[in-house]
Amino acid sequence: MNNKKIYSLVTILLITISMGFGSFDFATQAASTTEPIFEGFVAEGFEDFEGINFPNNTVITVEYSVDRLIGIDGVVIVGSGSNLTLTPATSIALNFSHSLVDRSYYTGSFVLTSLTTFKGYSWIGEINNGTYEELEIFNHLEPWHYLYVTDEGTPPEFLSITNATTAGSEYIFYSSSNQTNNTITVKYVAYGANENDTVTLALSTYRDTITDASLGVFNGDVAFLEMNYEEGNETYGQVIYNASFEFTDRTLFFSANNSFGWDSWGGTNEVRTQLIIYMISNGFFFESTPLQQDKITDLDNIAFNITTYNSTDIEEFGISYYVSESIENDTEIIPLTTISATLDQTYTLENVFGNNDTVRQYLVSIGSLSSGNLLYYEGYNLYYDAFYNETGGAMKLIYIYDSIPELKLYPVNNTYSRDVNITFYYEIEAVRGVLYSAEMIFGDGTPITDVYDPETNKTNHIYPQVTGEYNATLFISINITRVNDVPILVNQSVSTIIYLDFENPSLNIISHTANDSAITDGYVETYFEYDDAYSGIGRVWIFWDDGIVQNVTDRTFAFHNYVKDGIYEVTIMVEDKAGNQINSTIIFTIELVVETPTTSASYATLGIILSLLIIGSILNRRNKRINRK
Repeated sequence: MNNKKIYSLVTILLITISMGFGSFDFATQAASTTEPIFEGFVAEGFEDFEGINFPNNTVITVEYSVDRLIGIDGVVIVGSGSNLTLTPATSIALNFSHSLVDRSYYTGSFVLTSLTTFKGYSWIGEINNGTYEELEIFNHLEPWHYLYVTDEGTPPEFLSITNATTAGSEYIFYSSSNQTNNTITVKYVAYGANENDTVTLALSTYRDTITDASLGVFNGDVAFLEMNYEEGNETYGQVIYNASFEFTDRTLFFSANNSFGWDSWGGTNEVRTQLIIYMISNGFFFESTPLQQDKITDLDNIAFNITTYNSTDIEEFGISYYVSESIENDTEIIPLTTISATLDQTYTLENVFGNNDTVRQYLVSIGSLSSGNLLYYEGYNLYYDAFYNETGGAMKLIYIYDSIPELKLYPVNNTYSRDVNITFYYEIEAVRGVLYSAEMIFGDGTPITDVYDPETNKTNHIYPQVTGEYNATLFISINITRVNDVPILVNQSVSTIIYLDFENPSLNIISHTANDSAITDGYVETYFEYDDAYSGIGRVWIFWDDGIVQNVTDRTFAFHNYVKDGIYEVTIMVEDKAGNQINSTIIFTIELVVETPTTSASYATLGIILSLLIIGSILNRRNKRINRK
């Protein structure tokens, strides 16, 4: 490659790399944002404290991070309280701390002197051309980070509960509602409070109504209890409040509030942006199952059992369902329908907590459906006029099976035999049910016979030794017990034709290679014909007596090549479909003739001589060329 070509190639390569870096930089900038991200805060002297309540004059150091690659010109915190302002230009500026990978970090401090709200703000170029930190919006508290001075007071925080056990979540408790002692005591703590402050506990059977109450929307589904003052930890200005109530529902939700707001959370050292609601459950649970545990058929009155644990007397249960025509056709033939259940029985069971669960069982029936239909269903519950589904996901599925059993009889139809003793076997494939009766007629004039044998499902019959066609039929009845109904008998029958043949087929050898003299070339052939008057030909074989067996069914001609001398007894065998056979034999005498070669000279020797002459000529020419040089 000359220098000019190398220079051109290098130039093209540099342009390509440059374009690649340019595209990368553009993509990076397109994904950037000026929004600051809150990394956390530290309260001086309370580094290990996980909360947002601190004494007056505590130094608070906050940290934010921004995108390192887009050139942020500044980061401030805006807000109210503790000398913060809502105007970026006059707010507390944060100082650059360090950079790590694609983020740059800024920190700054202020003295906490009152209830304080704040958020971050960063910009590029003009300070007014910036972006505020994005926070989750909770209408009661508004989207800010909150810090409280304990001397002023804070919203209440949940502290403890008695006569209830944690149930796998810090916000869910278990307590039996049907025991003698159902008294629940809840405690909350508030910072900076005193005995003249009011903390209110909100109770409801619905979570949403408590959320509405925290936003100022009240209805009769929320009960408010004024909590009792109790001494607390004066070091941190903690005051404890308590309230007791009787737990008689299957579920109960609660939260607390005071003049500073509702109990809320946002994680360790994070803003309180979400209302905290706790739940007490008595282990309530319900499920629906088909009353018929076997496969359901078109004969069944489809019924369900709904089992509930610790439900109340005011609740209503039932089934929601719809029906599609079949797997092949998903046309909805019954739209979504609800049907109420009826209470069947009530009893108690001891649970894992050592308490008694109240179990109620309900029954509901929707009638019968056609074979092949698809039934989609789930249980539902009406509780204080609210509708709850059982599964909360995909509905359960039932396929409607055909009630008519599938019946098989062996020997199968169109069976041929030359044995008068026939053993019949039958198979019954029923969705469910019990064999009630089995009878057969054998087609030979014998009266109908009871062949009921549910253990072996077989019977023997001896036919007369008369060639002919016999139609055997099996009749069965299956006893099926339908759900909530009387048993019924389902009848089914199946037939099989038996062909009995006691006559041999015919076979004639028309011609073949003459066997009155020796066959010198080993080639023989034969022509033949065959027939069967009743059952028909099953197979035709030729045994050539040298280990070769040839299938010549449907043929009337065959040939063979022998490779050794000898006398061969060839057999042609014809068998009809019933197994009757006839044979014919042919004798072939084979004496192979071997010819002796008469060649006067060996071709191999001539080939060697010719090869040596060619090699010598080639070497001679090569030497002459070398001598000339």
